[in-house]
Parts: sequence; C-alpha cells; structure tokens
Amino acid sequence: MLSSIFEPASIAVVGASNNETKWGGMILKNLRSGYKGAVYAVNPMEKEVQGLTSYHSILDIPEDVEMAITAIPAQLVLEVVDECGKKGVKGLVVLTAGFSETGKSGGELEKQLVSLVRKYGMRMIGPNTLGIVNEPFNLNASVIGKLPRPGHISFITQSGTLGLAIADWTIDMGIGMCKIISTGNKADTDDVDLIKYLDNDSSTGVIAMYIEGINRGKLFLETARRIKKPIVAIKTGRSKRGQKAVFSHTGSIAGSDEIYSAAFKQAGILRVDTIDEVFDAALAFTCQPLPRGNNVAIISNGGGASIVAADECERQGLNIVDLTPETRDKIKAVIPEFASSSNPVDTAGTVSFKIYTESIKALLRDPNVDALIVIYVHTQMSNAIPPAEAVVEIKQKCTKPVIACWMGGSGTEQGVDILKSGCLPNYSVPERAVKALAALVKHRDFLAKTKTDDAMPENLGG
Repeated sequence: MLSSIFEPASIAVVGASNNETKWGGMILKNLRSGYKGAVYAVNPMEKEVQGLTSYHSILDIPEDVEMAITAIPAQLVLEVVDECGKKGVKGLVVLTAGFSETGKSGGELEKQLVSLVRKYGMRMIGPNTLGIVNEPFNLNASVIGKLPRPGHISFITQSGTLGLAIADWTIDMGIGMCKIISTGNKADTDDVDLIKYLDNDSSTGVIAMYIEGINRGKLFLETARRIKKPIVAIKTGRSKRGQKAVFSHTGSIAGSDEIYSAAFKQAGILRVDTIDEVFDAALAFTCQPLPRGNNVAIISNGGGASIVAADECERQGLNIVDLTPETRDKIKAVIPEFASSSNPVDTAGTVSFKIYTESIKALLRDPNVDALIVIYVHTQMSNAIPPAEAVVEIKQKCTKPVIACWMGGSGTEQGVDILKSGCLPNYSVPERAVKALAALVKHRDFLAKTKTDDAMPENLGG
C-alpha cells in the first residue's frame, strides 16, 4: 500500500499555488520537474495554476487520483481528506502542521485525521512533514529543491527541516540517495512500516535514520532485528533538555537514552553520534563488502595520520594486526629503506603508483588482514592522483573492504574524484575512516550472531 505514496500513477496537490515560494507552489513545481505520472492542481480560488487547470475540489478531477498532497491550513485538512477518501485516493502526504506537536487540541485533531484515513483504507505520511523523495521514480513530492544523485541510501528523518538541510547537503556533497522520507508526526505510517517497506525495496541498500522518538518501540526493534539491510541511526534527546525539545518538536516521547542504546544494539541498529557518521557509515555499506573479521592494516605516507587511525581503531574495537614476514618483505622491496613495513605501514612521505600498488596488494593478500585503510596526506611535493589510481585499480578486484582517507583539502581534489569514480568515498580525516570501517565490522558481527549467511547483503557497488 505504501507504493501508492512512493510510486503513484497520479498525484493531486491540494492547495496548489502560482506562488512558488509557498509550499503548494513549491511542491507542484518540484513534482513537475521529473515525475512522469499525471499531476493535478486543486485550488478553489484559481482557474489555472502553473499552467494546469485548477479544480475546485479533488472530487472534480475527472480521472482517478492515486496520491494526494495537502498544503492547506490545519482546519481544512479533515474536509479535504474526507473528499480524498470518497475520490478513492490510496496515499496521502499531509504537509500541514498544527496537530499533536502543538498540544492537546492538536492531538485531538490528529486522532480525527487518522480515523478518517483508516475509514477509507488510505495510508498517510505526516502530518507536519516536508514530504518524500523517491529518486529512482523521479518523484520529488517535497520542498527539497531538486532530486539527489542516484544511490542506494534511503534516509528517514523525523525532523523535516533537518531532513531538508541534510538532503541539500548530500546533494552538494554528491552523495547518492534513493529515498528521503520526512515522517513528521508519524500518525499513520511510522518507522516500523517504513523499514519494512525499504527492506523489500530493491533500490535501497542501507537505511539511514534520524530519530527523536519511536511510537511502537518493541515492534520496531523486532522488525529491525529481522530485516536484512543495515540500519544506521542517530537518536537525539540524550539530555533532559534535548528530551523536552523532542516532545515540543514532534510530540514524541524521547525515552531513556541508555535503554535506546542497549535496545538498538540488540536489534543490530548501528547508533552513531553525528550526522557525518550516519552518512560515512551508509556510504561504506553501499560501496564495500563486509569484512570477515576485525583485523585491520593501515598504510599511509604520513606517520602521524596512521597513528591517529591506529588509536581510533583501538577505541572502536578493531585490531591492528601483525603482518606476516612474507608481507613485510614484499613491502620492504618497494618502500624506502628508512620507511616502516610494520603495521601501520609508513612510506615516510614517499608516494608513487608503484609503492601504493605493490604495498596494497601485499597487505590485501596477507591472510591475517580482513580490511585495509589507505591514507594519503597531501604535501606540495606529492601528487594525490597516482595513489588514488592504485587504490581504485586494486579495489575493483578485491573482496576485502578498502577505506580511503585523502587528507589535505586543496590539491587532493583530482585524487578524490578518482576515488569516487571507483566507488570509494573519501573520508577526510582518519577517525571518520575508522568509524566507517567499524560500522561494517559491527554489522558483520551482528549478522554472524543472528542471521544466516544467505541473509547477508552483497556489495551494491556504484
């Protein structure tokens, strides 16, 4: 049934406007920028909206309407939703605020809204949402300015404005996204419904979440434990002040932070602390195979960066493994005499395609190594391109995860572009690279304990 929201054959915008700075105008414009289905405008005050015939009511549209988006005042929503039900609409996205997030009277209005939705057998996202995006379907039913790049990350956010900001950030960063879902108050469709839907969605490889509170906590955790795909979540409301803000924002009960952390771990949900970490981990899942263990090797042209990475590995429970004598001999043959062939491998500032190629090959062939972190520290005397070419060439043929960290900002751009072309997201500092790898290891450990090997997700590539 959620397919009527994410893959509708036709959409009506109730509250459509010629003013593109208003929500009804913005939504209509965004829909028409890529969506291939029929789009209808409903506004009793206009005869034409953005070149479309404007209908007085959704009931006046002569064709079937599968999904409706409401951008109207709260006091008009019940009447419009009733008309949607009579029209045979199957999916609703209610942008309108003014429901349970505002207090008791808004909560009562929301109960009436849900009652109507269920009376007609519809499904609803919202209210108090900024809409949804389904990139593979060219559907931008949101106030986000444009569709993201194609990708395998689906992002569920309880905060509309934060979701909007993150979506814009991912677009600017070139991060590929599949779906963006602003849940709003989760009055009908909630996290349980959404992760079930995304688990069966062929274009979703990893689920990223911003959570303030969960309506059906036990069922959500049971569902998350069963699904095959990794879930990476940031859960806010850690502090007392934060919990109070959560309630006033979306009307959710934040709950005990300690209980959430323990429950998420049992359910296999990877809880992270920052927005960067959500997408760092999500990108790793879409581009890397899962490691067979937690034994890590590190190679860098800068000793300091590799030490930072090694320290973070210890904090994350990753083991800096001893290399075999054969591996060290192969590395010694290509690095300078004054460089170090022990793990972490330090090329002592020397960078070349041959040094990185031969060293990386040796490290990945080492039976003790489950995963590799490759670090390049830019200087005016080095070139970011050759080591990037070496990593990409080898990564395409290996079955172990390879995490890249190209440091230095200006001067590294071409190298980073090469990494991206080979589905190697760049982590700008060692700590981020290590945490992304740790997410892969934690998910692999969870699957090993609770799920069969045939349930393990494959590398999605691209």
